[in-house]
Amino acid sequence: MVVWTGIELNEIFGTTLDPKLEITGVSIDSRTIQAGDLFVALQGVSQDGHLFVEQAVQNGAAVVLVSKEIAGLNCPQIVVFDTLRALREMAEFARMRSLATIIAITGSVGKTSTKEILAHVLEVFGDVSFSAASFNNHWGVPLSLARLPKEAKFGVFEVGMNHAGEIAPLAALIKPHISVITSIVPAHIGNMGSMQAIATEKAAIYSGLVAGGTAIIPCDTEFYTFLSSVAAEYSPKQILGFGESDAADVRLLNYRSNECGGMVDISIEGEELQYIFPLRGRHFAVNSLSVISVAISLNLDVNEVCARLETMPAIKNRGEIYELEIDGKKVTLIDDAYNANLVSMKAGIDVLMEYSWSHRGRRIAVLGEMLELGNYATPHHKELGRYLEAHEVDLVYLTGGEAMQQCLVVLPEVKQHVCVRNPLDLVPSLRRDLQNGDVILVKGSKGSRVSLVVDELLKAASIKNKIYAC
Repeated sequence: MVVWTGIELNEIFGTTLDPKLEITGVSIDSRTIQAGDLFVALQGVSQDGHLFVEQAVQNGAAVVLVSKEIAGLNCPQIVVFDTLRALREMAEFARMRSLATIIAITGSVGKTSTKEILAHVLEVFGDVSFSAASFNNHWGVPLSLARLPKEAKFGVFEVGMNHAGEIAPLAALIKPHISVITSIVPAHIGNMGSMQAIATEKAAIYSGLVAGGTAIIPCDTEFYTFLSSVAAEYSPKQILGFGESDAADVRLLNYRSNECGGMVDISIEGEELQYIFPLRGRHFAVNSLSVISVAISLNLDVNEVCARLETMPAIKNRGEIYELEIDGKKVTLIDDAYNANLVSMKAGIDVLMEYSWSHRGRRIAVLGEMLELGNYATPHHKELGRYLEAHEVDLVYLTGGEAMQQCLVVLPEVKQHVCVRNPLDLVPSLRRDLQNGDVILVKGSKGSRVSLVVDELLKAASIKNKIYAC
């Protein structure tokens, strides 16, 4: 699909590109660029994209966007003062020309999963353009918008933050018709300072709403009234709440784990529905409610939406499940290693415990340190230890620094195993101790690098089957 034409790029940048030029993608990574892409040479803290322009051209870039002309390059160049600012200009133009319904999603936890679920659901109703991976920051949002084709029917964009003042300018760039907050929990609280500050920053997603838009709000938070009042300031046509609370328009009545994931019972303004959701865990079921809320605001057929939810595939590093044979032992691996805070850690442990009905083996938690907690690091890691102690987790392997040590000291000796700084140091003892039927949860903040344990287990497996759904 054509994303940009030479005519449009000439209009934005005052260049003289061939008007017949057609660009099929926008990329900042020379390693993954596709033929026909426009390559944007961003200059970051650790790397300068200009060092990879030649590689991008070799890999098929049709045009490059640079802040200095590259001599001898056999490719059209758009030379600007600031490539990030130029990327934002492309994003603004893409949003201006688009006739798509635009949805912006933020939240302390669940925003990437919700974005992926929503994109999967909307695909049966029309062409969907959505943020890749977790492209949700000051360069990720403009890049995602710059990839928005003119013909798309829906655009789904994730918005993140770790400091105050980040969400409002991104919401203004996206100009969503529908804004969703998935949750308010103590993620990045070390930078933000308080839960109220987190709620205030997340509520800024409503500031970008276009006239007659929809605000979707989590009901299961003490900040529900606050979020509703902030949303109302921007005169949305509709405010919908989701969750387990009686106040929810889309309400979770019951969740029951089964071999296919979970059976979800919901109520939509009094009408009860049921569906099987393949992503395992109550937290994923709640995420699906926010997706149904979006569907309601779009007047989509809810029964068709629920049927589509039943086909949802696993999301990379967010609860992916593998059946492995390692050193002759058959085990189950739950890869939830992308990110973590206290709420999502507890949710991951709950998922681990769901396997008690179908596995005779032990339940093993391999956990990386929760980062960006500031003064909350010690109490949150101690609370994690208490949660592990209260549940029937048989073995605990920990990686991290002083904060994670606080988790270790709370655990009874029978559950303690090891706490190391380098996650790779966990792998030999973990492999040595595995038994047939064991279920292993791997989870932690991205910076803890606990995902390396997943990589090593997958490499060590002689048999590897990824489990999607029944």
